[in-house]
Amino acid sequence: MRQSTAWGTGWTPRLLELRVMLRSLWFRLTGTVVALVVFTLGLALVATLFIGGRQLAQFIQNTSDEIIQITAPTELLDGGGGPNAPDTPIVVAPADTQINGGPPGGVALTDGAGNGVVINEDGSITLNADESPVSQINVQIPAIVQSQANQLAQDIGSTVLVTVSVAALLAVLAATWLFWQITRPLARLRDAAEQVAGGNLEARVKIRTKDEVGRVGLAFNHMAGELQRQEGLRKQMVADIAHELRTPLTVMQANLEAMADELLPASPEELAGLHHEVLSLSRMVEDLRLLSLADAGQLQIEPARLDANELVETAVRRQSARAQAAGVRLEASLAGRPAPVEGDAEKLQQVLANLIANSLRFTPAGRRVLVSTQVNRQNVILSVADEGPGVDAADLPNLFARFYKGDPARSRADGGSGLGLAIVRQLVELHGGQVSAALPPAGGLTIRIQLPLAVTAPKRAGLPQFVSRR
Repeated sequence: MRQSTAWGTGWTPRLLELRVMLRSLWFRLTGTVVALVVFTLGLALVATLFIGGRQLAQFIQNTSDEIIQITAPTELLDGGGGPNAPDTPIVVAPADTQINGGPPGGVALTDGAGNGVVINEDGSITLNADESPVSQINVQIPAIVQSQANQLAQDIGSTVLVTVSVAALLAVLAATWLFWQITRPLARLRDAAEQVAGGNLEARVKIRTKDEVGRVGLAFNHMAGELQRQEGLRKQMVADIAHELRTPLTVMQANLEAMADELLPASPEELAGLHHEVLSLSRMVEDLRLLSLADAGQLQIEPARLDANELVETAVRRQSARAQAAGVRLEASLAGRPAPVEGDAEKLQQVLANLIANSLRFTPAGRRVLVSTQVNRQNVILSVADEGPGVDAADLPNLFARFYKGDPARSRADGGSGLGLAIVRQLVELHGGQVSAALPPAGGLTIRIQLPLAVTAPKRAGLPQFVSRR
């Protein structure tokens, strides 16, 4: 009983491995090609032997007739081997005909009266009267030809069989090698994909070819690299969110505990400070919600025909009080003609508000922040330029990343959430535009937004506008 159980336990993995192999792409491709090769070569072999055999038999029959009709009479007449040789009429009879007691299987050369000779299979000649042997003649009789033909047919069949077998073996080996070259990279790609699925985002495949399989490997490596980058950003974002939330929550907790213990009076100033922290947290949560919607493709906009000049005027007017409090000159420079764009007025106002607030935060008192519009044949360009300390050139590519920590001069300790520029990029791209940053030679930082120019001019204020939802 134990031996039976052990036998079954030992064979079960082998059967599973065999089942997996039978389902593999390599086995199916190789098996299909092998079956086609064997069928094709087998069909060619059968056709060759069948047609060749028929042609050879016909050739033998024709050759035998010619030998009997031409060679035998000539030998009999020239050799003078018998008493009736010069005057013996030669008539061809079937090879298996027995003439006047002659042995069967020979070639009968007689006339209707039985006068003539019989050429036996061994080459001897028998007279029709007394069967006495006469002189041997050099005649290739049909039986000898048939024997040699049979040998030739066997040689041809053996040669064709060996040739077909070698060709089939070479075809099988070539197909096996070819499909191994195809399936082996796929197996490595499968292993790497399983590692990525298991959490190892550093898994990559080695690219050894430049064909379709190699391009699949390149695409996989690119995907794995992007997943690794996104995972790093996610971890960094979670850490930054925890850090950003921890500081105001700690301050609020300490102040509330101090008020509860009557160590800190619940004065309007203290309550206003707590209220400010709550508003900051609310803005951060709202910004994170907006970014998550944008990442999921669920952020909706209500596009309408707008004038970028009016958007800038409204944004500057809303931020003027804040600029005056900071001692910064906030100015607008508008294009000399309408700047029609199609977009969501609320979302574009949020873009301008984030950019202006960011510039006001880092521009020293007495300096200027300029918001301008420009129009060309295809685009409307909105620019926000400040005269602050600027950033390092190395920080420009990452300036619109979430919670990016670049120049300490632009620290979030000055009131920013670290998400404003990231939101700007998401909203601008949602409108089909582009955003970029540049460092002017005179200093400061310039953020430039490029939006597609609307085909027609915006409708006048007061008229109903067509509003659609994407």
